[in-house]
Amino acid sequence: MATLVTNSVVHVREDLANVINNISPEETPVYSLLEKKKATNTRHEFLTETLNAANGNNAVAEGAEFVDTAMTTPVRLGNYTQISQKVINVSGTLQAVNTAGTNNEFGRQVAKAGMELKRDIETSLVGNNPSASGPVRKSAGIESWISTNVSAGTGGATPGYVSGTVAAPTDGTLRTLTEAMFKGVIATAWTNGGDVKKVIAGPALKQAISGFTGNATKFQQAKDQTVTAGVDVYVSDFGRHEIIPHRYMRSRTVILFDPSLWAIATLRAMKTEDLAKTTDADRKAILTEWTLESKNELGNAKIADVQP
Repeated sequence: MATLVTNSVVHVREDLANVINNISPEETPVYSLLEKKKATNTRHEFLTETLNAANGNNAVAEGAEFVDTAMTTPVRLGNYTQISQKVINVSGTLQAVNTAGTNNEFGRQVAKAGMELKRDIETSLVGNNPSASGPVRKSAGIESWISTNVSAGTGGATPGYVSGTVAAPTDGTLRTLTEAMFKGVIATAWTNGGDVKKVIAGPALKQAISGFTGNATKFQQAKDQTVTAGVDVYVSDFGRHEIIPHRYMRSRTVILFDPSLWAIATLRAMKTEDLAKTTDADRKAILTEWTLESKNELGNAKIADVQP
């Protein structure tokens, strides 16, 4: 007698879990850290200033005439607002059929696009993109702004802010990241008045930092057999520096920064807008207009052109 088996019939229901598993990361550490403020024009301008150099010979003769001190005045800088957007387009039929994991595919796509938009902004914030006035305006990223306290490979250069715009850095020859480079730019930034509290690096360079000799001793908890080999905080002669792995920045750069010296200025807050219906589909746009404000790049640092 033949046994009836599953692959000999057509009415066995498919086994499809009613959950959509998404492992794509959503964290935006730099975007979350920075101050948020309001922009009022497509070119957002701000002022920065430094003190006169310290003078150990500030001494005058008794009864001497007063001599005017050389005054410093603020420097006016600017960055352009960038329009970032996502457009969602879902057909009426797809919204009508029975889909797994959601009973509102259009709403799910809108929510997902909002998360993607924040990741796009995060990538722009930490990137090496230059500023541009148009026709497509762009906000310069942190990597392009930091131009003073820089360790770069042969041929590498970061012009920074020149004549109203921020230029993109020029990549140099790749070198191996060393602890001496790391300590060197921290010291330079501190000498220039900075206090770099946060360090961001891609996964490979983050692991290289964990191998610095300052962390030569690894710790193992006997109770649960946990080995601590990573470095989350580096304590230098000039303070504590939190090391944050970053998924979206360039893999050849380490950025050391003070969050208080940066801000995100928003001209138009993130919002969703209904688009005209021209086909049997619903469309929405999610958009925002923003720029990065560099309050004083002198208090930050970067190590460019490095590999593990």
